[in-house]
Amino acid sequence: MVDITVELCKELELLRDSISSDVVAVAWIDQGDSYFRWRYVTGCRSERYRRISFKSGYGVAGTAIRLGRTVTANPLVPGASRLRQECALMLAEQLHSAVAIPLHDDSTPLPQGVLLIGNRSARIFLPQELAVTEEVARQIECMRHSEQAR
Repeated sequence: MVDITVELCKELELLRDSISSDVVAVAWIDQGDSYFRWRYVTGCRSERYRRISFKSGYGVAGTAIRLGRTVTANPLVPGASRLRQECALMLAEQLHSAVAIPLHDDSTPLPQGVLLIGNRSARIFLPQELAVTEEVARQIECMRHSEQAR
């Protein structure tokens, strides 16, 4: 049996390398208090992400969760500076561009997590990169589902 943590971290590293991203992170909801917390992260310069929590609707990650769809924050997107300012991970890691993809669970129609990719420089993520990222998001959902089924 493969540990989901090891398998997930490998997937995140591969994603970060394949799309030349600086940070890739996954947050899951804490059932006790309805806050999301970053659980799996690669590329961070500090450990501050461990203390960051957020609610649905705030920042790029929270907006993706609230809307249930992919949200992009880059210099060409109107309101991107607000999304960046509301996302503690983007501020802590000095990210200027990010994409957040909600992670769904079979038990509820609402997203239970989010996958975030970010860059410390301003950039626009290409459609091919977004497709790869969304595929990894689906794989993460499958890993989570198989872990919960055990």
